[in-house]
Amino acid sequence: MVEASILVASDGLVVDNPSLTSPPDQLPVVTDRLREILVNGGRFDAIYRHILAVPGKRIRSAMVLACARLVPSAAAVPLLDAVDVACAIEIIHEASLVHDDICDASLLRRDAPSVPAAFGVRNAARAGFHLVGTALQVLARVLADNPAVFARLGEAHGVTYLDRISDLSFGQLIESLPPAVDDAAMRSHYELVAGAKTGTLFRLACSYGGTAGGLDHDQLRALMRYADQLALAFQIMDDVRDVEGGPSLGKEAAGDLDRRVPTWPVIEWLSIRPGSHEMWYSRPTSSADLQADLVRSGATRAARGVAIRAAQTACRAIKEFPPSPAREQLRELSVRVVSQ
Repeated sequence: MVEASILVASDGLVVDNPSLTSPPDQLPVVTDRLREILVNGGRFDAIYRHILAVPGKRIRSAMVLACARLVPSAAAVPLLDAVDVACAIEIIHEASLVHDDICDASLLRRDAPSVPAAFGVRNAARAGFHLVGTALQVLARVLADNPAVFARLGEAHGVTYLDRISDLSFGQLIESLPPAVDDAAMRSHYELVAGAKTGTLFRLACSYGGTAGGLDHDQLRALMRYADQLALAFQIMDDVRDVEGGPSLGKEAAGDLDRRVPTWPVIEWLSIRPGSHEMWYSRPTSSADLQADLVRSGATRAARGVAIRAAQTACRAIKEFPPSPAREQLRELSVRVVSQ
């Protein structure tokens, strides 16, 4: 296994610090606020209680809150409004997971029944749309209450805002349309999918969080570079865990192998393992056999190394910001992504 601690060599990062698994202080506030927003006597209360009972890592809300405090600014929104922005991004994320589980027919999510498994596909689909609508209402309220802060929203070239929210669906769609077996094409396709499926919400967390914190256009673009590289690292590590399984996965292992999705560990495997192409395209080869061969070949180790280098690049993108607890939290997020 390539140890994530190699981050120490180039960026002075420490991976095995237990404190890195602790969320920033504001995240409990996010959890409480999410319950206030979602569980309010509506028709989807049972589904939302189910979702909130097994929270994720809250990476996206942590990104929002850190980006909103990166630099001292009189133009920043009040903390409670920053928390609402964080909640809006988390709610969109939860909606994407609900629809992802519908598309993949997943039975588990975070070691609990997925929403479609527990409540049925129709109810899950409706709840997913309702979640997105709720998130947009919350975000619209924050923007309306802080017109001066968000006056130039969308003006920065290369900064992602909600006009690109459809990229989430685009990523889900093109994931199932990989190119022919060509190493460079498959890697480019994977980066495109990761940038859409995972990167869209990472960029939105940074763009809305950074704008809420009064950052200028160049600073927002630096956060886009951070978000893109962190998204690549996150997606690769998610795919590594899908192959390797283990208690941290929280869902069925080898799901992408069952669907023959060419994740980054698979791309590494196809490039280094003689005979892998025949195994990959031969349906009689079971997912269990593919899973064992991927690990044995060193493909997951190689993929983890790529994720670590992406996390290093993400950390370099935020070095232009002055040292602060918020910058440290963004750095810690990049470490957590490759160390879990």
